[in-house]
Amino acid sequence: MPTFQVGIPRALYIHIPFCATRCYYCDFNTYTFHKELSKVYLSALGKEMEWYVQGLSEKPTLDTIFIGGGTPSILSAESLAYLFNLLHHHFSVSNRTELTVECNPGTVDQEKLEVMRSAGVNRLSFGVQAMQDSLLESIGRVHKSDDVRHSLDLARQTGVQNINLDLIFALPGQTLEQWQQTLETVIRLSPEHISTYNLTLAHGTQFYDLWENGNLKLADNDLEAEMYQYAITRLTDADYQHYEISNFSRPKYEPRHNLVYWNNQAYFGLGAGACGYIDGYRYTNLRGVKEYITEVRQGTPISSQEKLVGRARKAETLMLGLRKLAGISQEAYQQCFGEPIDAEFGAAVEQFKNQDLLQWTENRLHLTPKGLMVADQIFLEFT
Repeated sequence: MPTFQVGIPRALYIHIPFCATRCYYCDFNTYTFHKELSKVYLSALGKEMEWYVQGLSEKPTLDTIFIGGGTPSILSAESLAYLFNLLHHHFSVSNRTELTVECNPGTVDQEKLEVMRSAGVNRLSFGVQAMQDSLLESIGRVHKSDDVRHSLDLARQTGVQNINLDLIFALPGQTLEQWQQTLETVIRLSPEHISTYNLTLAHGTQFYDLWENGNLKLADNDLEAEMYQYAITRLTDADYQHYEISNFSRPKYEPRHNLVYWNNQAYFGLGAGACGYIDGYRYTNLRGVKEYITEVRQGTPISSQEKLVGRARKAETLMLGLRKLAGISQEAYQQCFGEPIDAEFGAAVEQFKNQDLLQWTENRLHLTPKGLMVADQIFLEFT
């Protein structure tokens, strides 16, 4: 069992790796849903939870929990209840805990939502991606735009007051007008939080194979940049705060769990393929569901781990912090590493300042509007 020399994490990620189908762009650790296998998998999750808490004098207190996938909402109401019972048995969860569940439109019903609410779920994240049925079909999604509206209505009726909608832009064949229509429709649905991600090709996905063979045309860089800039302008005008490269929220609805990642804080990672960060070690579990189940029964399913030290740890802290529009505090960085940012990264920071990509504001280093458009290129210079 871990020793928690630096302190017990107060955040938890649980991976549910099952989906109805694999979307054409998806490279997440997901597998086709099988009811009986999912039950065995949940039992294995309980074993992993037990491994982390055994020997502790009291249950670890959690400030944030994120149950992602995959599609956690594909589980039955009975299985969801079982999962939440495991969670509450091994960890201390209160009404102050932010508890998020990822859902796909069309996979939730009143019974499932009532199970979630009674277990303390207070935030839902729906994978919407687009609001045109033709586009949804072209990227391998199984839901329709009407499913989005219906699922949100059900969630509101069940009392969920904190909802995120995930969107993707620069999809193959997507026009700027379609992206604008998607944003307008989503704004009218009035979620508390909206995430906008540009399509990225990942090796091993159906889209990657099509592109590699010359059978998939992607949006050009100019259109992608125009879509991103339009999202920033339109969502800001609609009173959503742009607080992170890809994320927008109503005031006071920034997800606390995501801030754990961007502030480079510790968290448990449970489930097949899940990643965690404990005592300065980044670790990853076995990806295969059956392999995960076998290994967790025998001890731990961790397949790899790495302790970040020196420049690598400083760079990761800097890059994660720069994802926030508020940037990273010089004071917080210096408290962590005993030196200012410029001691390790002075030359790169100065270069990007001169190019109007980074700037200092009130002792915080952050991306400029111009820097937002090329953030990934900037981050490469800090590795």
